[in-house]
Formats: sequence, structure tokens, C-alpha cells
Amino acid sequence: MSKDKRKGGRGRVTPKGGPRPDVPPPEQRSFAPKRIGPFDKPDPDAPLGQVGRRPSSPGRLFVFAGVWFVCGVLAFVVLTGALRFVIGFVLVGISLLWLRGAATAYLRQHRGEGQG
Repeated sequence: MSKDKRKGGRGRVTPKGGPRPDVPPPEQRSFAPKRIGPFDKPDPDAPLGQVGRRPSSPGRLFVFAGVWFVCGVLAFVVLTGALRFVIGFVLVGISLLWLRGAATAYLRQHRGEGQG
């Protein structure tokens, strides 16, 4: 009797084996959208433009170095007490960092000009 209860018309729910020939396979969908926000998808064959940030101009960096140096000297002259040395040295040190950046930017831009 237990066999009769099992054969109650309930069979295997999931098909066994490969895809059925009478049912066409579902269409493959691309997960990438056709548009990215208001822009079209980039063309993979197009040449790349500017990659990364543009370098800073050496003139602007020299100006920043000068401003920080003047502020450091003014801190030595105007401020009083021991704090003037701390602030003055910090400001002059920052100006030296700007000066190093300006010199590096200048040398990178004029690297191969003297060689012929």
C-alpha cells in the first residue's frame, strides 16, 4: 500500500537531462547598459585622450613657494614669543616643499630641450 501512495501522479518536478528540443533557449541579455547616464558607452576603438591630471605650471608653484616664504619671514618678524619660531620654521619648510615641486615640474617640462 505504501507503493500506491507514492505513485499518486506526482513525479519529478525538475526535468532531468539537457534542454528540451520543443522549447527555444532564452535570449542572452547583456548586463551592460547601452547608455551610462546621459552619455553613450565609450567606443573601445577610439583613441584615448588625456589620461590623469594635467601637471601644474612651474610658475604657479614658484609663486606659491614665494608666498609661503614671505609668510614665514613675516611670522619671524611680527609674532612674539617662542611661537614665532615654530610658526616661522613651519611656514618656511612648507615653502621649501612648494619650491621643490616647482623645480621638479620645471625640469620635467624642459627635460629634453638642451639635447640635440
